[in-house]
Amino acid sequence: MTDSPTSVLIIDDERDVCTFFSRLLSRKGYQVVTAASEPEALSALEAAQFSVALVDLKLPDTDGITLLEIIKSRQPACEVIIMTGYSTVKTAVAAMQLGAYEYLEKPFDDIDQIEQLVGRAAGSGASLLRGDNSHDEWAEVAQGVGFRVGSSPSMKRMVSLAYKVAGKDISVLIQGKTGTGKEVLARFIHAASCRAGQPFIPVNCGALPENLLESELFGHEKGAFTGANQTRRGIFELANNGTLLLDEIGDATPQIQVKLLRVLETGEFMRVGGERPIKTDVRVIAATNVDLEQAIAEKSFREDLFYRLNVVRLEIPSLSARSEDIPLLAEHFVHQINRELKLAAGTVRMLQGYAWPGNIRELANVMRRAVVICNGDTILPEHLGGTFLAGPTAPERGSAAKAIQQPDRSRLQATLLDHCDSAEELERLDAEELNRLLDSLRQAQSNLLGVMRKKKIVPALHALKDSEAETIKEALAQYDGNITEAARALGIARNTLYRKIKELGLPGR
Repeated sequence: MTDSPTSVLIIDDERDVCTFFSRLLSRKGYQVVTAASEPEALSALEAAQFSVALVDLKLPDTDGITLLEIIKSRQPACEVIIMTGYSTVKTAVAAMQLGAYEYLEKPFDDIDQIEQLVGRAAGSGASLLRGDNSHDEWAEVAQGVGFRVGSSPSMKRMVSLAYKVAGKDISVLIQGKTGTGKEVLARFIHAASCRAGQPFIPVNCGALPENLLESELFGHEKGAFTGANQTRRGIFELANNGTLLLDEIGDATPQIQVKLLRVLETGEFMRVGGERPIKTDVRVIAATNVDLEQAIAEKSFREDLFYRLNVVRLEIPSLSARSEDIPLLAEHFVHQINRELKLAAGTVRMLQGYAWPGNIRELANVMRRAVVICNGDTILPEHLGGTFLAGPTAPERGSAAKAIQQPDRSRLQATLLDHCDSAEELERLDAEELNRLLDSLRQAQSNLLGVMRKKKIVPALHALKDSEAETIKEALAQYDGNITEAARALGIARNTLYRKIKELGLPGR
């Protein structure tokens, strides 16, 4: 400790709690003052400056939220830790959104955790007092998972809250529009939690039919249904001790919602066709672009499941709401492919003037395409392409944007196809660039099929046999006819691949 002891204020009406903290922290060199009521707390705040205050959420004559506001108004550099029981965790999280440093659950079992928390809070308070806000405590974790947070105040506040609740073993609900980065945020929470060394498994609840989703989540026993030739573990088993992301939870069917609720309530599930319950210890993060409260009103989402998932809600702002971050993000996506390229000032202005209905995912696709098109060392406005300029929700832009005419839909389609059809253009790309382009095309296909589903347009589908044959031919061509490598890439056994080649009448290799 320093020559001048760090002062800590304890506000709790239980004298035993005050005595416990007074003894614990005094032994660590802190100067501790205790208060059992609002008047005592106000007197203490008048008499001394504090680096940290531990405040009980429920007091006979006031509450922790009121005291938080008083402390922050009188001593802004004092970090407030809210003390709470499990039943009031949601209120404690609300306190963090109002400026509390973190919350501490009763009973106080882990002494080391308390000491570390008070130490971190004291360090943060000292930084505030010095006016040093340059370092965010979550920055290293964000960098580790490739999470570009930017400088938007709303985004930084949300990430700061996510970092603080990551260490708490509670469910988190992430809400945000399509393409805002919900899965990246979920990976960040996992990386910042005590489960970081265990599996992180995402599953899209809207991407699979109900019968497949149930088997995917809970696994199945051998013989449970036609084609179940062996017992298979589901995601709840595979993610045991780790984190499970239920993406697009709003698309889960009522039957799946019932089964998810049971797992969250009991920590047990049964495989499809199984007869005995299996225990699981999984931290669940749910993500959705659907307004679940509206879905509850429409009877399409269970209210009890919503309350189980919505212990902490994190809302990711849309990209248009954090336009100051667009240049940083655009540069990041460009440098993933070519670190030598720069962005022209006009390009940056155009990017910041666009509404980005597809959010960060759309920005990533636009910038990767611009890199492919650009044949110099600077990405110019014309490299952003027709798809970007024809965006349906783009607001009125400046003269530079108006100077470029919007192409019609047939030209839009032709632009993308021309670049993929040009073998000469593709030959110039290295392996990483080609893989990124392929990812972009797959994402484009996924977006296209999604829009067609919404419009109830049935796409022309190849027969399953034809698709399977085409996939196997591509794999064989990719690995020069090497059966072992092709089977590994396809995720099947060599004997299975031999059998498929024979069944589909493909040329022998």
